[in-house]
Amino acid sequence: MDLSKIISVAGKPGLFRVVAQGRNALIVESLMDGKRTPVPMSVRVSSLDEISMFTTGDDVPLKEVIGKLYDHAKGGASADAKADISSLWETLLTVLPTADRERIYESDVRKLFTWYALLLQAGELAKKQEAEPAAEEKGKAVKAKAGEAAPKKAAAEAGAKKASAPKPAGGSKPKAATMRKSAQRGS
Repeated sequence: MDLSKIISVAGKPGLFRVVAQGRNALIVESLMDGKRTPVPMSVRVSSLDEISMFTTGDDVPLKEVIGKLYDHAKGGASADAKADISSLWETLLTVLPTADRERIYESDVRKLFTWYALLLQAGELAKKQEAEPAAEEKGKAVKAKAGEAAPKKAAAEAGAKKASAPKPAGGSKPKAATMRKSAQRGS
């Protein structure tokens, strides 16, 4: 599950996927309805990859908490974000027993379950399950092809050296340097 491209935008409900980055704005796509909108650089955005939950020990990244919720719910929906806060806390403490009740606000617990539902609906959590086996197979394929790629790489580097070699000078006359009027006045 790659949450580095999933962001929360201050002042806008829901989560967004970063599609492109312009000079003055991010182009984002809503996970709720798929609409694309620009987000100016002056607006505060937070990547879900950078957010963590307070615990009594070290803070736990949000990615791990959402992964544990996904495993606890067996790939289905978890607690409803509009449910009673005590039931939300109970579910969170089942998944993350070291969660710090004093430092985590009730609104943040609701936001966690809302974000979980949005990620589940958008299919981002299902990608987690597909990506893990694919990464292992890809690693094996890279190791197998490493022996084959060495001769091809050497041939490509030799071709690049030929292309970057300096061309022999010839035939063309050097251009005369033009002088500005301010440089001529002093002589």
